[in-house]
Amino acid sequence: MMDDHKSDDAVFMTRDGAVATIHFNQPAKRNAITIEMWRQLLHFVGAADRDANVKVIIVTGEGGAFAAGSDIEEFGEVSQDPSTAPATAEIIHQSEKKLHRAAKPTLAKISGPCVGAGCGVALCCDFRFADTTARFGITPARLGLIYSVADTKRLVDVVGAAKARDMLLTGRLMEGDEALTIGLIDRLLDPNKLDETVKEYAGMLADASPFSVRAMKRHIQSVLDGAKDDTPETRAAFADAISGPDFKEGHAAFMAKRKPVFPS
Repeated sequence: MMDDHKSDDAVFMTRDGAVATIHFNQPAKRNAITIEMWRQLLHFVGAADRDANVKVIIVTGEGGAFAAGSDIEEFGEVSQDPSTAPATAEIIHQSEKKLHRAAKPTLAKISGPCVGAGCGVALCCDFRFADTTARFGITPARLGLIYSVADTKRLVDVVGAAKARDMLLTGRLMEGDEALTIGLIDRLLDPNKLDETVKEYAGMLADASPFSVRAMKRHIQSVLDGAKDDTPETRAAFADAISGPDFKEGHAAFMAKRKPVFPS
């Protein structure tokens, strides 16, 4: 895989070893997400998820902002021609779904505003690490818009219904310490520690068995989608893993007291 970085690209992707990072890059607008940026996010998440050399996907923003929401100026243009709204909604839905359902672990690295659509993108990731400059909010109620059911479910899954109501019905912004308390983020760090901590954690994810990570991500999502017990297929997958190549390597490494090198 490549580093698809041009300094004027609104979204670009870089790679460091097994970790691909997707960057929002419109700092003059605090990375407000345009329709074209949604398309690029869809493309880069798909490319990283297909690349056998990538084991972790990070999403972040340049210029001290994660993303301050959708580009409201552009949304205003869409509102003048209602026939374009369904296509806009569809590309947003597909981009978020691609990130949320990525086979590989995903992590949002957050500084500055993470608001509206930006918070929606972060909620599509498996993990959210933020520094103390971060501010969070979901603001459709302040604009006369609504949050989709898919977005709402991701928020409720993370913070619960009561906190979701608080965020959605008021549209208020919150500091990082409150976001950590309600479970919206997983880590809150000093700004000078964010990069290092994310890199270390991404390394831990990359060192794990990709086979195991993919399977357990599917199982967690199945539970969130309503599964309450195993199916014949999941029981068979558990049994098959015992004779699979990743466990053979993991077992051999454990017995030899060495670091495993997983084949998949």
